[in-house]
Amino acid sequence: MNCCQVVVFVFCLLFTNICAKNKAIVVGATSGMGRQVAKLLAQDYEVGLVGRRLNLLESLQAEIPTKSYIKQIDVTEQDAAIQKLSELIEEMGGLDLIVISISAANDIKGQEGFEVDKKILAVDLTGFWIMAETALAFFEKQKSGHLVGISSTSGLRGCAACPFYSGAKAFISRYLEGVRNKIIQSKLPIYVTDIIPGWVEIEAEDVHKIPGAYWVATTQKAAQQIYDAIKAKKKKAYITKRWQLIAWLYDITPDFIYNAVGGF
Repeated sequence: MNCCQVVVFVFCLLFTNICAKNKAIVVGATSGMGRQVAKLLAQDYEVGLVGRRLNLLESLQAEIPTKSYIKQIDVTEQDAAIQKLSELIEEMGGLDLIVISISAANDIKGQEGFEVDKKILAVDLTGFWIMAETALAFFEKQKSGHLVGISSTSGLRGCAACPFYSGAKAFISRYLEGVRNKIIQSKLPIYVTDIIPGWVEIEAEDVHKIPGAYWVATTQKAAQQIYDAIKAKKKKAYITKRWQLIAWLYDITPDFIYNAVGGF
């Protein structure tokens, strides 16, 4: 190889590295905040779109002009879900960011009872955990990455109306905090972000009509603030930002007052 060939080779290598996009996966990209966040991330990343409903993944992929991947995954099928997420990471040629935005809300509308509670735990708690652990194993091996989880203000205090949902979301926040502390103590350049939304519009029902709902954000506004928090690599972000006031009230309000007013 002569000098000119060496120069061309080095230039091509540098150009490829500069132009290569980072890789991001959104688990729960079929609807709601996850779908909107995936569209925003596609500006900066090659995105992997993960969800249970294949037709919605395909329609989203058609809306994204840049390179993207889809993988149909049901997080309640644990072993298969872990294998399929690992396959997607390999197909994409790596992973720099994962956003886990999953909820059983669209599946349980109008239902109640033990089966509903079991579904919430299977999706919002165990499903979240297996997706996060799979991504973390990859991040720890490559010694870089960014884990983003969507929890909820419902997890900040035990909710009388939905104890199982509240408990599942509380797990997400405490789990992410624990992982962050582990990463900090291990001195690895891995970021962990807890996204804590209040009321946000969903496809399953008109949230504005739910008794007690207030400060309801559009999915577009919520997604933009999530995207901004990801770019800033924040430890936690309330969506929308004014929900930080409610978090403060949750923290300082005595139980007897909280229960007297029926929560807030």
